[in-house]
Amino acid sequence: MSLDISLETEARLAAKAREQGLSIDAFLERLLNDAGDRTASAANGEAPVLPVRYLGVRGSLHRRDIYDDVR
Repeated sequence: MSLDISLETEARLAAKAREQGLSIDAFLERLLNDAGDRTASAANGEAPVLPVRYLGVRGSLHRRDIYDDVR
């Protein structure tokens, strides 16, 4: 099988595979397996698990906090 991709995309793909110490074929297989896990949970009607980030306490946002036109 062959895919027609741009040289830039091919270079990025090869670089990502090299970073993980994999061949391009193994890297693509890993990507497809990971994508399959996500689509399987979506097909089951389950909500995807999203990463949680705690951004600290946030107060209310006022116009004066954004613009300097408040007198």
